[in-house]
Amino acid sequence: MDSVEYRPLQNEDIDALGAILGDIWHSYTEGRKRIVSGIIDLANFAQRNTFAEVAVAGGSPVGVIMARAGLPSKQTQERWSSVMQHACKKLDELGGSAADLARFFDAMKQADHDLLEQSASNPDFELVLFAVSDSTRGLGIGSTLMKHAQHYLANHGGSKAFILTDTDCSWEYYEHQGMKRVAERSFADDKDRILPERMFVYEMDLSVIER
Repeated sequence: MDSVEYRPLQNEDIDALGAILGDIWHSYTEGRKRIVSGIIDLANFAQRNTFAEVAVAGGSPVGVIMARAGLPSKQTQERWSSVMQHACKKLDELGGSAADLARFFDAMKQADHDLLEQSASNPDFELVLFAVSDSTRGLGIGSTLMKHAQHYLANHGGSKAFILTDTDCSWEYYEHQGMKRVAERSFADDKDRILPERMFVYEMDLSVIER
């Protein structure tokens, strides 16, 4: 495999990252609709990041991590809100439904809020998004991205940080990394369920990170 570069996320990375997230969360659709749906996911998360890094191999991103220490800047929120609006319009043009994704995000936001309150985690330090392409898993790329985000959070005053995840994600990875589950909720019995079967809050210890 080509050498891997780790650098801040750039505008030209958006399509490739949309493809990665589309493969993870939108496998039920194909082609450009899958990528655009992944871009909408990316923009939804990115609106609250204060740190965003990609792993690049062969000239294309193969992984991404986002973290948040405190509140994102207004510029960050406006930038990614614009990306999201453009992608939603494109998805509708392709025959998808941006409104369905909006309903999902609204339900997810409320569930995340309730879970975070249940966990009693510090709301100021969050691992916002973490994804690696299937083709490069097991090569240590995810571990390196995770280490960089943990250093960022620790250097900005975090002693612990939380991540919101669910059964539609590779949540087991966080346990393998030594993170602790501090809250969970099941939606399996909900009528007309649109949320994942179970949702979790995991917490990482940043006090062991070298500053």
